[in-house]
Amino acid sequence: MSEFQKIVHNDTLGVKPLYLTITAANTPYQLQPGDTCVIATTALADAAAIITLPSKAEAVGKFYYICAPTGASAGDISVYDKEAGSEITTYGDMDADDDHAIFFTDGRLWRTVFDGVA
Repeated sequence: MSEFQKIVHNDTLGVKPLYLTITAANTPYQLQPGDTCVIATTALADAAAIITLPSKAEAVGKFYYICAPTGASAGDISVYDKEAGSEITTYGDMDADDDHAIFFTDGRLWRTVFDGVA
């Protein structure tokens, strides 16, 4: 198997995406420290589907990639800060198709490393 195939099959990086469909039964979803790559869809109304990042102390030094492939047609994904209990300003409202962002915490703040939020 080539190095590229290993990365695609997660043999090298060890990252396995969490494909999450948020329904009224499992909202909000609390990310675990190991849930570093999340692809989420929902049919819920604006601000009803919530993904909460782990606490900064649990997640220090980690990157979190969150994508809402159907944000416009199927409902928003809101990304929340666990300690603040509120949506991450600007980049936490994923309401367009293929909205995505990479978040990183230094243990003190959540920092947006990449902004693909329309």
